[in-house]
Amino acid sequence: MWDIGSRLKAVLVTVWAVFAGLNCFLTFALPGQETIPYHLVWASFALLYGLCPWPRRATLVVFAVIMTSTGIALVRHALAGIIGWEECSEIVLMGGIISLLIWHVNRQWAAQARLRALQQADRYRSEQRENAARFGSHEVRTRLTIARGYAQLIADQSAEPTVRGDAELVVTELVKASALATNLLTLVRVVEPSDPEPVNVDRMLAEMLRRWSVTADRTWSARSAVGTVQGDNERLEAVLDCLLENAVRFTGPGDVIAMTAETQGGEMVLTVQDAGAGIPAADLASIFEIFRTASTAGERAGSGLGLSIVKAAMEARDGTVSVASSLGHGTTFTLRFPVQPASLTPRPELTSDAADRDPLNEAVTAVC
Repeated sequence: MWDIGSRLKAVLVTVWAVFAGLNCFLTFALPGQETIPYHLVWASFALLYGLCPWPRRATLVVFAVIMTSTGIALVRHALAGIIGWEECSEIVLMGGIISLLIWHVNRQWAAQARLRALQQADRYRSEQRENAARFGSHEVRTRLTIARGYAQLIADQSAEPTVRGDAELVVTELVKASALATNLLTLVRVVEPSDPEPVNVDRMLAEMLRRWSVTADRTWSARSAVGTVQGDNERLEAVLDCLLENAVRFTGPGDVIAMTAETQGGEMVLTVQDAGAGIPAADLASIFEIFRTASTAGERAGSGLGLSIVKAAMEARDGTVSVASSLGHGTTFTLRFPVQPASLTPRPELTSDAADRDPLNEAVTAVC
């Protein structure tokens, strides 16, 4: 069934009415040869009814007109002895078949209408959840920021070491709470559907390395020859930010953090690799669970939401995330998800050895 415009529907109905009227006339005008026009009338009616919905009253009127006019033609030919009376059984048989078709098509229309209503309701609930999370997170962060400001003021102005230490502890906890509120909002947003847009993966990795290279003393690198694909730039950045934050937390000064991007068939494969502390093998199966951190994380443990955000975002886009790690030798996260190439031409491969050829690599190859 097609969702066609009213003008096209009017044209189709007009053409069909002329065609059906001609064939109804031929069932009268061609005694003994009425079989073909008779079936053409019903077949064209079934085809048109399947293409676009009809009002119930119009359906009943047209059905009755066709059945009456074609039935009269068959009965007249039978009365004249041109055809046998058994051929008049076509009137009942064809009417029954078309009635079943109308019933089945109506069921499909009703099912599609219910599905559209459910989809619309689901979109509305998703929007409500996202709005509630966004506004709630904003309100919480605003109050946490105010509280942190006052606690920082006490820490800066207090002459009592005990009071100053307590205030600094409060500031630290408020910073963690603010980050937690931000991550909860991110977790809600990354799973929401979004319209695909052109994403220059090479440029995005370069810009991310430029941002992160000034935040931590690490050896940063990136390699990408993907070019531009259809995707969601904001959510992909959110996922990579979570992985990079995790890599920074579990590495030390001078350790390597590298990102690579490539296409394999219809998939894009993104990896984030670090030479940090690694994850115990016993924890690998549960690190993507919400609020779970590695058993060896200790003071470096975060909120336990970052990897949950990554997993949720990948699953929402029919992708996967996997991890390989060895204690003391680092961790590699691998993201795989289907992508469609954009209409833009892919960029030449972007690597840390090409800094003199591409200005974007100035940030990518920074060693901090």
